[in-house]
Amino acid sequence: MKWLLAGLLFALAVGLAIGTAAIRAENNLLRHGVELRRRELTDRSVEYQRLVIERLREASPMRLAAAQWAILRAAEAHGGAEL
Repeated sequence: MKWLLAGLLFALAVGLAIGTAAIRAENNLLRHGVELRRRELTDRSVEYQRLVIERLREASPMRLAAAQWAILRAAEAHGGAEL
């Protein structure tokens, strides 16, 4: 009887070790996925900030005036100032 209980306890310990290893492996996979997602969001945030700065540079008064003159010249070339 003593050996039977020892065998059952050993089987339980092995089962717990296997279960714990499986849970840890799953946690590592999920943690890796979360880390990839975080990096992706960080990259998107940096790219968004870069685009905002680029748009602000494009919106300088001189550039806006040049763009407006180009639109007016194009409209004039097509037969009048139809905007």
